[in-house]
Amino acid sequence: MPRAAGGRCAGCDWITELICTSPLGAVLNRFRKMESSRKPNRLFRIGLTIGVLAIGVVGSMLTIKFKTKAEAKPTERKLPSVRVVTAKPGSHAYQIKSQGTALPRTTIRLVSEVSGRVVSVSDKFDAGQVFKKDDVLLTIDSRDYKLALAQAEATVAQADLRLQMEEKEAAVVRREWQLLNQGKPSGLQAREPQLVQARAALAAATAAKEAAQRNVERCEVRAPFDGMVAKAVVRPGQFASLTMPLGEIFSTDVAEVRLPLAAGDLDFIELPAAGETVALGQAPRVRLTSQAGDKALEWQGRIVRSEETIDPVNRMVYVVARVDDPYRLAKREGVALRRGTFVKATITGRTQDNIVSLSRTALRDKNRVWVVQDGRLNFREVNVVYADKDTAIISEGLQSGQQIITSLLAGVIDGMGVEVQQSAPANP
Repeated sequence: MPRAAGGRCAGCDWITELICTSPLGAVLNRFRKMESSRKPNRLFRIGLTIGVLAIGVVGSMLTIKFKTKAEAKPTERKLPSVRVVTAKPGSHAYQIKSQGTALPRTTIRLVSEVSGRVVSVSDKFDAGQVFKKDDVLLTIDSRDYKLALAQAEATVAQADLRLQMEEKEAAVVRREWQLLNQGKPSGLQAREPQLVQARAALAAATAAKEAAQRNVERCEVRAPFDGMVAKAVVRPGQFASLTMPLGEIFSTDVAEVRLPLAAGDLDFIELPAAGETVALGQAPRVRLTSQAGDKALEWQGRIVRSEETIDPVNRMVYVVARVDDPYRLAKREGVALRRGTFVKATITGRTQDNIVSLSRTALRDKNRVWVVQDGRLNFREVNVVYADKDTAIISEGLQSGQQIITSLLAGVIDGMGVEVQQSAPANP
């Protein structure tokens, strides 16, 4: 390569000059001359390879020497954001949840007490119809029973006549004994056995008459209480035999709901002791609700008794809620609580003071909550006196004004830093 003044190659920069002035450049010039003379050989190819490698090594070294270093920026640690509620001790009325099915207090099957053909059926004796006490629901042919009643009345008249005759004869015997100065007669002399037999015959005849009278009355099947027909199975012309089912009716004055509770829930309800009675107005209140499409239905009732036994199958104790006039037949207002309606119940229990009511989501495990103190999360053991799926009632372990975390966090460590997102009172 031709050199310029000062020993540098013309048209070369300082990197190329460094290569040209080195022994390696002499080798390359030699091989270049050999190439220009078109006399390639093996040594030329080896030298060319070495030259390329040397140039790559030199370039890498220069790149490393003059590279620009990236500036290191400190990383910022972001604290988890949590939602909290503020503990505020106060009074709380326990609300015990349960559910059950509304059923009439009284449900009976009507059966025939006599045999005979059904001659008429009332319009009220049909499913869903309402009736009053002593209403005639159906009538059975009573002609044979009226005939038996007439015969029984005749027998009573005969027995009464015989008794009167025996009494007259006994009176005559007593007068005769007195006239003869033989004292008072006794036993057969006074016709006492005959009188006893006559009186017994009259009593038997009277009883037979009463039985015949009842059979005549039983031909008219009357309602024993105010109620509604659940099922009717006979129609006019059908023969009803003795004890044959005629239908099913139930009372409409009171509906009852059996509500299962855990044995521990009874401690929060002021129920009367076994054998003790309380006025209905003093019994614990219960609110019954049901959903009909998009409409919420509600009824008010009272807890009137506890069955006082633990069910061996589900280990629950049943209390009974009472709802008066469930079909609203007396007041004619409100929604009817129909037989078989499934309802959810909320029982108002006793009231306790100086407790903290929290959302159930704030409770961790069974007796722990997370509180925020000086920007850090702390574990706190608490005494939970009652808890359901919505609410946890805490009596000990929290102080007024403490912030309880309600957010769900993963990988929680006692003492970790947190950032409070919002605050709200626990039990406004």
